[in-house]
Amino acid sequence: MPGPDHLPAEPAASKTRWPLPRPQATIRGRLIGLLLLAATPVVVIALAGTVSDFNASRRAAREGVTIQRDLLAGRVAARLDVAETALNVLGALADIDTACRTLAATTLPPGLTLRLVQEDGRGGCAAGEVLVDAPDAAMQRPVLIQRAMARLTREVAGRRLSADVTLPLPPAGLDAWIVDEAGDAWPIAADGPAAPRGWRADAPAATDAMGHAVLLSHAPIAEGLALLVAQPAAAARDAAIMAALQRLGEILALLALSIGAVMLGSGYAVTRPLMQLRRIVTQWRQRGGPFETPDRAGMPDEIRELAESFVAGAEALAAREADLKGARERAEILASEVHHRVKNNLQIVSSLLALQAQRVVDPAARAEFEAARDRIGAIATLHRHMYAHHDPEAIDLGAFIEELGVQLFAAVGDRPGRRIMLDVSAPALRISSDQAVPLALIITEAVSAALKQGFPPGRGGRITIRVEADERRANLAISDDGVTPRSDDQLRAMLLRGLARQLGGELKRQEAGLTLDFPLRAPLPRPPPSVRPPPAPERA
Repeated sequence: MPGPDHLPAEPAASKTRWPLPRPQATIRGRLIGLLLLAATPVVVIALAGTVSDFNASRRAAREGVTIQRDLLAGRVAARLDVAETALNVLGALADIDTACRTLAATTLPPGLTLRLVQEDGRGGCAAGEVLVDAPDAAMQRPVLIQRAMARLTREVAGRRLSADVTLPLPPAGLDAWIVDEAGDAWPIAADGPAAPRGWRADAPAATDAMGHAVLLSHAPIAEGLALLVAQPAAAARDAAIMAALQRLGEILALLALSIGAVMLGSGYAVTRPLMQLRRIVTQWRQRGGPFETPDRAGMPDEIRELAESFVAGAEALAAREADLKGARERAEILASEVHHRVKNNLQIVSSLLALQAQRVVDPAARAEFEAARDRIGAIATLHRHMYAHHDPEAIDLGAFIEELGVQLFAAVGDRPGRRIMLDVSAPALRISSDQAVPLALIITEAVSAALKQGFPPGRGGRITIRVEADERRANLAISDDGVTPRSDDQLRAMLLRGLARQLGGELKRQEAGLTLDFPLRAPLPRPPPSVRPPPAPERA
């Protein structure tokens, strides 16, 4: 961070800076956040329940309108059925006199008027409340003759029979209309409003003449007549909204009370003891020495146990640091010794394979022994480079390739520069040991194949090894100017493909060389051991 000398000059009025509040950085803020997080499902469930109740209220209102429609339609249909039955009975009598005597002796229900008239108009009778004097129409189904009244007519044996039916009024809060075959809606009540605007038989809602939403229900009651009922939707909607607001208010009030309790309780029971422990830790860090926490009795159990853990940790920290330092240095020495012994053992195995190859008569078998010797020798050289530096997890790739090339030339009785030139170009690249082993074997296989197949005795040339790398990837290219074509070794080809897969790269082989592009996994640097512990004394 730059010091005060590097900061730009500011006016005196802007030197005071108030830090922005960060509620999530304090225990109190986190407790409140956890409380709000825990309350979120409750709020979501409450809101979902409110929406469900609101929808249920709307469905119940629609169902209520349907029930009211069915009740009113049943009453209307019942009156029409009574009128039609009376007309059928009177029409079945022999003459008009008998029909009139029967009609006079019959007590008709309220709202029903019956008439019998000769076809020539010379005789007839009537019963009931004659409310309307309208011309009869020879219709076999009910027709509206005015508001709240329907007429049924029959012509039987020179007689015309008619029945006027007064339709029942809808209950309070419900408007009803009789819809004729032309689609005109007639209110049943004498002072009933006009039908809703743009209503349809299949529409569940519409707006009335005042622009208010209403719930609709439509059903046929007789041939050519239907019943349309409507009920204001505002009452059900307002009730659902009030219930939702009430429930939301209860939840907000409960959250407010809970947040207040958390703020007061956390300050007394949690924040104050932690601030006290913080001051003690700060003082111990400044002065050093033993860690002491006075007045632990007033702390909560968890914070008191935390303070005791600080005391125990501070007492064990110094001893642990010394033990860890010595253990790390011993581990580094042991790792270096392991690499050294592995390298020596591999060199012994390589020498044994070389001796065994000299005793083998079959040229093919001798070549296999020599190939195994070269591979083991390459790994031995790799281990020598690994323990030669203070960091056993990395090697110097350029120096390693140079030494490996000299070793491979010596295996065929030659040395670089005498007959065949070895051109190595590798940057100061450090590569982890788990990538160095397959890379060393790939270089060994390619260079050995070039020396044995590309340069017969007496032929000179050049073998070129190029390594280019950045922070993420590396590219290896090996080529030579030896003779071609060359015999294809299936074992060597399979080995090269497997090693390339270990590196995670893509291997491309040519007749006289190969290229390999692979990602780099950088080794973790480790410091060299600073102090070598003395050897353990020998026991007598």
